[in-house]
Amino acid sequence: MEKLNDKWLRLIGIPAVELLTNLLYLEQYQYDWWIYLRTSFWGVFYIFLLWEAFTRWLKWVRAKFPQIGQTRRRILLTFAGYFAIITAAQIAVVSLFGLLGIAGVPITPDVYVQQLLGGYIVILIVGILYEIIYYLTKLKAALIEAEKAKKTSLQHQYDTLKAQVNPHFLFNSLNSLSMLIEENPEQASAFIDEMSTVYRYLLQTSVRELIPLRQELCFLNSFFHLLKIRYGESIRLTHSVDEALLDAQLPPLTLQSLIENALKHNVLLPDSPLTIRVTSTPTGELVVSNTICRKITRALSNRTGLATIVTRYRLLDLPDPVIEDDGHRFSVRLPLVMAGNVRTLPLTTP
Repeated sequence: MEKLNDKWLRLIGIPAVELLTNLLYLEQYQYDWWIYLRTSFWGVFYIFLLWEAFTRWLKWVRAKFPQIGQTRRRILLTFAGYFAIITAAQIAVVSLFGLLGIAGVPITPDVYVQQLLGGYIVILIVGILYEIIYYLTKLKAALIEAEKAKKTSLQHQYDTLKAQVNPHFLFNSLNSLSMLIEENPEQASAFIDEMSTVYRYLLQTSVRELIPLRQELCFLNSFFHLLKIRYGESIRLTHSVDEALLDAQLPPLTLQSLIENALKHNVLLPDSPLTIRVTSTPTGELVVSNTICRKITRALSNRTGLATIVTRYRLLDLPDPVIEDDGHRFSVRLPLVMAGNVRTLPLTTP
């Protein structure tokens, strides 16, 4: 953008300014248009040379002090150079034009003052515009870089966390299957069927940003079936979600992560089951809550639960989930992306 502005100023701005400025002296030229055109021609040539000097000075200063934090020093030095160049150039050129007899008017002290003041005003206005454009360009670039660095960091965190989720699930499932094969072969067969359904969903959604809530709840039912085989009456699940929200979207595997987080931190007993509820709010949010019966020994955390969810929401520029713990129930309120803002591709089977 700045290069375009510079080109425009060179090709159109400089001649236009010189021609318009010389109109102020038309009366002193006694309305002699030949003197006006001749003076304007040399004036344009002079301003082109002057502009080249300003441009070279500006490039040097910006190369020396390119950062936003150096703005004050850069501006002071830039304008000090501008005024030094314009002062020396205006005095030299007015004197030269007078000696060569091409000034068109008698050279008096007032002419020097007028030329200097005119030069100061023009370079001040143009210099300020250039600095504003430069500052805004740098600020925009800095914001883009900061956002890119933030996204890269979050993506790296998410990729690391995601790589841990599937092996974690597979390890727990195989352990459960191993026990079932010995204790209840028939139930082990049903477990394998549900496990294949769940793991297929894990693979399908690994490249998705968002998934319809309807599909996530269907997956949750299959996932909970595995947990029910494993934990029996020690775990319960209920969900009551407004039908109008079923086409809304959320990051896939969010519900699984919240359930695994609840399993990791709470004791599961048949007479005191872990009860998990999935409900919706009137404002269109999803709430996943569970009863609290914390383990005496604190569970080791590899941060694949809540951290994964928060990271994914941030990567999608969505509001952070709201986490609440009143000592009796632990709940996470999840923002949903409404159906009109669909951002994902159709689900594909690997």
